[in-house]
Amino acid sequence: MNKKTILLTIFTILLILFFIIYYKTKNNGNNISKFNGDIKDYILNISSYEAELEVTVESNKTTNIYKIEQLYYSPNFIKQIVKEPANLENLKTTCDGKTIKIENTNLSLSKIYENYKYINENILWLNSFIQNYNNKGKSYETENEFILENDKKYNNYNIKQKLYIDKSKKVPIKMEIYDNNKKTKVYIKYNKITLNNLDKTKIVDF
Repeated sequence: MNKKTILLTIFTILLILFFIIYYKTKNNGNNISKFNGDIKDYILNISSYEAELEVTVESNKTTNIYKIEQLYYSPNFIKQIVKEPANLENLKTTCDGKTIKIENTNLSLSKIYENYKYINENILWLNSFIQNYNNKGKSYETENEFILENDKKYNNYNIKQKLYIDKSKKVPIKMEIYDNNKKTKVYIKYNKITLNNLDKTKIVDF
């Protein structure tokens, strides 16, 4: 084997190794570009948000759809108002960090809790996802979306969350919550969301 052939062989091997390393890096969940790493840091460090959500909850026998307005101001001020369905319209939950207030003049307190079983859970909140995301969480991307995956177990039924972020707009577009059978239990669509531009007085009104 002459010197030219040896050099060509070495070059070919190095080229193959380069493509193998590149492929693994590109497809590894936690190896992301600096641009998408900046998106991740931005989302995980938001100070407030205001959002209009469409929440689909799957139970064993039924599918329920809610339209909800959420407001959050760091570290623990929240307000949630149900817009639909009609029997829960204007059901409002407010928290100033210490006191939680649930009110609706059209429903008795017992009826509120009965109807509010699913949509009062903190797994529906973006800030809850952020608080529970840690270094063990996965992050990966598609052509148009950046995805954060949280494996923290909330209860026996809700064990995983996936948050999808629009790369160009740098805002969440949807969240999926899975049960222990890997089925989607809750699907949240962010119809409208504004980050880091909320006046706290819109939440704290008591």
